[in-house]
Amino acid sequence: MKNRCSNSIICFFKYFIFFILLFSAVFIVFSMSACENREKVIKIGNQAVFSGDDLFYGQDQKISMEIAVSELSPVRIGGFDYRINLVAKDDEGNAEKSFLVAQEFVEENVSAVIGSTFNGTTKASLTVYAEYNIPMLAPCAQAVEVQSGTGNFYRMIINNSQKIENIALFLSENIKPKKLLLIDNGEEYSVKLTDHLIEIFNSRNISFVKRYSVKFDQEQYSVLAENILIDEPDYVFFSANYNEVAQLITKVRDLGLSCGFITEEPGMDDGISALANLEYLEGLIAIIPEPPSLAKYSEDKRAIEFWRKYNDYLNRNDGDEIVLTGPGQYAPYSYDAVYVLIDAMKRSNSILPEDFKDKFKSTSLDGVTGHIEFNSNGERLNPLSTVFLMKNGEWVRYSN
Repeated sequence: MKNRCSNSIICFFKYFIFFILLFSAVFIVFSMSACENREKVIKIGNQAVFSGDDLFYGQDQKISMEIAVSELSPVRIGGFDYRINLVAKDDEGNAEKSFLVAQEFVEENVSAVIGSTFNGTTKASLTVYAEYNIPMLAPCAQAVEVQSGTGNFYRMIINNSQKIENIALFLSENIKPKKLLLIDNGEEYSVKLTDHLIEIFNSRNISFVKRYSVKFDQEQYSVLAENILIDEPDYVFFSANYNEVAQLITKVRDLGLSCGFITEEPGMDDGISALANLEYLEGLIAIIPEPPSLAKYSEDKRAIEFWRKYNDYLNRNDGDEIVLTGPGQYAPYSYDAVYVLIDAMKRSNSILPEDFKDKFKSTSLDGVTGHIEFNSNGERLNPLSTVFLMKNGEWVRYSN
């Protein structure tokens, strides 16, 4: 009797353990199935200014990124399909706020961040992303000092130094002036640009005759024009706004001097034709820090298609509070940034920053903004500028 009772208890425990194991196995199978069926998501931070007078920058970036996401999502990475989720945060164009936004993105485990709008906000938030090894792709910020050397920053756009290097390269290799005058308009931007240009000239043994700095004043311009007449340059590089360029050219031409004039981005505007005699403006050259695919009169198929998609987006969302009427100058860079990011993830077979962040160094893509590669500092490799020539009162592409 005692043995029977003992055997029954043993059998009960055997069956009990068997059912527990069976239940556990079934539970694990269902749990694994549920995990497999759960939607996988890539979180990308979209940091910009979405409020105040500059909100159009944020809207421009958001629209461009959403267009890219609509084309890429879902994306297959490492054998799994992922939906791309953009998480937008407003840093208000404020450095302190951008630092807090960066901390929020870290807490939300974003894989990477695209932004910010301004140099100051980009630099302030980059310190946080660098600490947590989160890649940051900058479509707008162009100041060289934003670069931290931390290895997680990649700039989608030409930086200010590269812009001036392209000017120096064009002057020395295409124009090859024998007597070059350099003039700035006394404003910080123009003074720094000319200072940097001279540094490049000195480092490459490129000669120039003289450097002038002059405020926008009719009397000063008259004196400057007389000095230019005495100097007899064959070319004058003038970093100034288009109205200032028109005024100085008029003063110089009135004195009978036919030297060539070269300017850069602020000096190029269609309105310049209304401010000076068209004969005086003939041959004026402007060097613009935009790649040929994006610059005025572009016939690049990728760019044209992007602009079409962008305008279609605006038409579809006409009821929304969008202040834009078309893509801004940074829109293509934001669009390409999404493609660059997803490409790095795909090549690493991972959405984890520690796995894909070094893949940016081997990026080689053809985007709306041209061919995309990065140097060891995360800057665009050999970014292009576009040169224009004033001909019969119209800007046309420059050609040798």
